Amino acid sequence: MDTQLPSSVVKNITQNLRPVVCYQKSLVASAGVWLGDKPLSFSMPLLMAQLSLIVVVTNISHFFLRHLGQPKAVSQIVGGAILGSSVAGRSSSFVDTMFPPKSRIPLNIVAEIGLMVFLFMIGVKTDLSMIKKSGKKAVAIGLLCTLLPFGLMSVVGYLLRHSMPDVLTTKDFVYQLAATWARTSFTVLSCLLDELNLLNSKIGRLAMSATLLAEFTSTVLTAVNTSVELVLHASNRLMGIGSFLSFLCLLVFIIYVARPLTLWLIRRTPEGEQMDDGHFLVVLAINLACGLVSEFIGHHASIGCFLLGLALPGGAPLGSTLQSRFDALVTGIFVPLFLASAGFRSNFFAISGASECGYVLLLIFLGAAAKVVGVLLPCFYCKVPPRDTVTLVLMMVTKGIFEVYVLNNWVDAGMIDDQVYAVIVLCVVGFAAVTTPILKMVYKPSMRYIAYKRRTVEHARRDGELRVLICVHNQENVAPIVDLLNAFHATKQSPICVYALHMTQLAGHAAATLAPYEMTSGSAMSETDHIVKALRFFEQENRGTLLLQPFVAISPHNTMHDDVCTVALDKKVALVVLPFHKHMAVDGTMEAVSALKMMNLNVLSYAPCSVGILVDHGAATGTHFVPTKHLLHRIVLYFIGGTDDREALACAMRMAENPAIGVTVVRFRAPPMDRRAAGPEEAMDDEMVGRFRLRTVEASTRLAYKEEIVKDGEDTIGIIRSMSDGFSLLVVGRRHGIDSPLTEGLSMWSEYPELGVLGDLLASTDFGANVSTLVVQQQTRVGADSHAAVNCNRGGGLWNRFSRGRRVAPHDAV
Repeated sequence: MDTQLPSSVVKNITQNLRPVVCYQKSLVASAGVWLGDKPLSFSMPLLMAQLSLIVVVTNISHFFLRHLGQPKAVSQIVGGAILGSSVAGRSSSFVDTMFPPKSRIPLNIVAEIGLMVFLFMIGVKTDLSMIKKSGKKAVAIGLLCTLLPFGLMSVVGYLLRHSMPDVLTTKDFVYQLAATWARTSFTVLSCLLDELNLLNSKIGRLAMSATLLAEFTSTVLTAVNTSVELVLHASNRLMGIGSFLSFLCLLVFIIYVARPLTLWLIRRTPEGEQMDDGHFLVVLAINLACGLVSEFIGHHASIGCFLLGLALPGGAPLGSTLQSRFDALVTGIFVPLFLASAGFRSNFFAISGASECGYVLLLIFLGAAAKVVGVLLPCFYCKVPPRDTVTLVLMMVTKGIFEVYVLNNWVDAGMIDDQVYAVIVLCVVGFAAVTTPILKMVYKPSMRYIAYKRRTVEHARRDGELRVLICVHNQENVAPIVDLLNAFHATKQSPICVYALHMTQLAGHAAATLAPYEMTSGSAMSETDHIVKALRFFEQENRGTLLLQPFVAISPHNTMHDDVCTVALDKKVALVVLPFHKHMAVDGTMEAVSALKMMNLNVLSYAPCSVGILVDHGAATGTHFVPTKHLLHRIVLYFIGGTDDREALACAMRMAENPAIGVTVVRFRAPPMDRRAAGPEEAMDDEMVGRFRLRTVEASTRLAYKEEIVKDGEDTIGIIRSMSDGFSLLVVGRRHGIDSPLTEGLSMWSEYPELGVLGDLLASTDFGANVSTLVVQQQTRVGADSHAAVNCNRGGGLWNRFSRGRRVAPHDAV
């Protein structure tokens, strides 16, 4: 008697059938076309052609899509879709030539190896101590935005289980979809924030902390649930228990064998250097061994690699070595290849079942809505600003490589069909494509750096403390900046609070760091320890009049200015001191760090206070201006006029209070017949210079004032060149008004715009004087209205101590 199986059973059997591909045995390498071979019929030439094609197509896609604000992940998936069965793959000749079935296995192997290395790098870069440092806000956001969508999707899926198609109710698909879509992947978020230069933004740090906490909790719960499922539902209970115990053994091996061995290799690496090739190869071998063990016990190889990375310390030397040797390869080839595989596998023409697609979309959008609520509730309770709340929501709902990784595993396990796969890939692309452009438009970190009060040396209170932020990149920056601080006179009535920020390039870390300094444990001292130790000694020499608060910032070079502006805004400093990106070498030449030049320019653009750039010419000559009781050091200020020159004069007047410092102010003026009509700016220049001239009467032995009549820039430079050799520090303003005739013709030779025309000349080795220079720019970003600005300025300033109660003219806001 013939029996007919139910259609659902037949469909399920058909979906789980693996295709069998038969092809003629071929060698790996081709002998070439000149010997009659077809290179694309051999494995190696075909693999190279596929990789080249995928990299080219994904980069072309990103070239066009980036103008629409799309991230690289979207461009790479779209590039794979162009090559896949939805576009080019519909041509059988193209598929037979470039992507025949026999080539899928080598291509997938390369993609999986790339994923293993990528997740190992992400694991090494991940700082698990962020979980301990997470505040209540991050904990609430991380847990709510994960548990709410998971619970809602699971409950709705359970209630609708009888009406769903069979493909959505087999193998716990709803539970797996809820567990995946409820998570915000730390890997996805860190890559997105790095691409958008938001790693060291305030909201970026909050999102990273919340995501890391949520993902760590999800990983632990998923591992426990998987082990319990194996024990309860395996055909042989001993096999389930054995799988669970083998996973524990892998963790024990990573923690008690792999980690100590790697730490021993790291300790044998000299400070500041990368790992030796032999030691680095041992670490890679351990990583591959962990991946192999993961495959043996039934887990994906990348799980073992990621767990090993989490157990190892990030930063130098392991993290920086990985980044320098693998970052370009992984992000340029392996990651695009893996993400392109999602688009390549997607057949969007297979989407036909409205019921099946509708249920998947319903669950996904319910999960997204619950995640939004999970972010909004803690933000409203903590009174987070609306703009920051929207930014945080966009960050937490983004999707990317983690979802592609899970989808590929589902396909390999036969859990979903082509239709469900294509629908979820479209959702991944849709969420990333919508959230990223909106995130770029909504969140601009520079907007929060606008101060609503004047924070300058000129407007600092006479009897209040002067707050200064010094930025240090290496130990060579310490001595000249300490010398400059010594020139500022600190007393108990007018103390100085110094915030020291050691800035380090982000290498080997996934998240940027900005935190107060803490002494590192262990016998070996880091560069930060040496820097802070020198500054602590300086603090002890000025005990009672100077207070030091050190900070550490680890961030990419292109966003280092965010850390500077954040500390300057939060600590309400009046002056930021930056080292020039060039410094004097032992042989007298100038060595440059080009990345720091852009940082200095960004700080000048966004700083909520005044900024000074210190050009050190004293390291090679021993002419640092360290004030002592036995030697009088001389400082000269070249004054042309304008807001920056007045701020520079305010700094010089602060130094003039030091009895060991001699200050000379040289004012350049045009001939009487060429002078412009006196305006508000000229009036403020005259009044401030007048205050200094009154001061010279009281201390004529240390203070001096001169006026020089010049016609153009050539005359100005001639006087500066003839006078500068007699001084140990030159102080100038960065800007001197619009089209000042006293600097005419100098801008065409300017090489460093961050120093202005005069500062650029003084920093040049062709100037002929090995004298350090301080270039000052007054605060440019003030958000207060004009009335508040007037009141602020009327409140007095440093040079009001010389005004004898006279009213000061209001300062125009820039």
